[in-house]
Amino acid sequence: MSAEVRIDDDFELAVADQGAKFRTLYVRVLPAENALSDDRPAHEWRDRALRGCLDSQVAWGMKLLEGDGVPRDPEAAARWFNMAAVRGHADALNMLGRCYEFGWGVPADGREAVRCYGRAADQGHAWGEFNLASFYAQGRFVPSDPQRALTLLVRSARRGNPKAMNMIGRYREEQGVPRARDRSAALWYRWAAERGCFRGEFHHGRYLVADGRIADGIRWFVTSLSHAPQEFRDDAIAYLGAHPDAQLRALVAGVEMRAPGSTQ
Repeated sequence: MSAEVRIDDDFELAVADQGAKFRTLYVRVLPAENALSDDRPAHEWRDRALRGCLDSQVAWGMKLLEGDGVPRDPEAAARWFNMAAVRGHADALNMLGRCYEFGWGVPADGREAVRCYGRAADQGHAWGEFNLASFYAQGRFVPSDPQRALTLLVRSARRGNPKAMNMIGRYREEQGVPRARDRSAALWYRWAAERGCFRGEFHHGRYLVADGRIADGIRWFVTSLSHAPQEFRDDAIAYLGAHPDAQLRALVAGVEMRAPGSTQ
C-alpha cells in the first residue's frame, strides 16, 4: 500500500491565480512506473505470468522489453502487456500505450497510445494521466488542450508523480499573474525536486539562485546533473556557462568532465 505524505503549503494558490483557499495537500508515494517491485529472477516472473497473474504479466513484459536477465524481445513484451491490458490492468494499459507511442514491438500508432493512456488514466493511474497530459500539452495525436493537460497533470501530481509536478511548474512559470505565477512555480519545482525529478531539481536550483540563495541552488544543480541524461546536461551546462554569476560559471568546469548517470 502506498504511504501518504503531507505537504503543508497552499495548494489552491499553487494551481490557480485567484483565491486563497488554504488546505493541506496529501500526495501518495508512487510505486515504480511498472510492476517490477522486487529483484526476483526473471523465470519466476515468467512462471507467475503463465499462471495468469496480471502484475507478473506486466513485470515479465518489462523484463522482455528491457532485456533484463533475458534476451530483449519487444514484440513479446507488447504481447504480454496486451494480455493484461485486455483484462483492464492499468499498468499494462500504460505500458501498452508506451509501446504504441514509441513503436516498441508494435507499429507506432498515436491513436492507440491515446486510447491506452486514456483507459489507464480513467482508473486513476498516475503515469497514464501524465502521458496523456503530455499529448494534450503538445497537441500530439489529439487537439492541443492546455487546460485538459493541466487537469491531468494535477491529478497525476496528487498521486505523487514528480514529473507531473515539474510540468506544472513549467506551466505556472510561463502563464498567469506574475506574482502568483512565480510563487506557484517555485512550489511545484521544489516538490518535484524533493522527489528526485532531475528537471525539478534544476529548476528548483534556478529559483533558489534568483532568490539569492546561491549555495543552495548550486547543490541542487549538482544533484540534477549527477543523474540527468546527456541531452539535458548539455542544455543545463550551456545555461550555467552563460550565467552572470561567476560561481555558476565555475561550476561548469566541475560537471563537464563527469560521466552522466542514468535516469528514469
